[in-house]
Amino acid sequence: MALFHACPICRSRIPHFIPLPRYYIDKAVEHGFPYRVDEFETINHQAYSCPNCHSSDRDRLYALFLTPVFQRLNQAHPFRFLDIAPGRALSFWLKSHPHIFYRSCDMYMPEADDKADIHNLPYADESFDFVLCSHVLEHVEDPVRATAEIRRVLKEHSIAILMAPICLSIEDNYENPEVTTPEGRWAHFGQDDHVRLFSRSGFIDVIQRAGLAVQQVPVTEFLTPEVCDTYGIGRSSVLYLGVKQQAVQQEPEPERNVA
Repeated sequence: MALFHACPICRSRIPHFIPLPRYYIDKAVEHGFPYRVDEFETINHQAYSCPNCHSSDRDRLYALFLTPVFQRLNQAHPFRFLDIAPGRALSFWLKSHPHIFYRSCDMYMPEADDKADIHNLPYADESFDFVLCSHVLEHVEDPVRATAEIRRVLKEHSIAILMAPICLSIEDNYENPEVTTPEGRWAHFGQDDHVRLFSRSGFIDVIQRAGLAVQQVPVTEFLTPEVCDTYGIGRSSVLYLGVKQQAVQQEPEPERNVA
């Protein structure tokens, strides 16, 4: 048990984190959603948000993962970072780092730099060194097409953090196009603006079908249990990275002599 807690985003010591608001749990129960919050991966519902900057546990996880990456940057090679559907606290933290060219986009958020549909991003091919797409793909019409757009704007050998609510109790992704009302979405997907439930294997399949290699990074690979407790990160959290590998060049077929 940590003797104190801290937030890596606002860099403050705090007595405790704030649990996930009861609203989400109560609404899911009210509408008969069949899965509990603890059946979802990478959510610390008991220590969800920072009381100072309101960052979520996943925001803090991204900051802890990215900190050593940013420490290696230098002015000679500006780092182009795209943040899709930016969170306020994490966005401020990202923009505070030197040597980063930061851009954000969203279809509806007025604070985003660019108004953009994730299925058709307004950026040139291979524009960014890093993309963050956190808890977006459960909202969109076509997650494979959206992820393929992320691949398109990534430079070769670059990485995207791709995260979504993953229900560990299901084997396959669940969608139901007949569910269109807020009440129905609470009942089927656990939130009124979600249009699918991801399983772990189904989420990985979406990333792979979009043409990215997948790396699963358990938090225990880069944080100790004590650090997890200090910063309010669930010890079983997992980061999903989509890696844009070099395109395979196909050998041209030999010419055939026609008699």
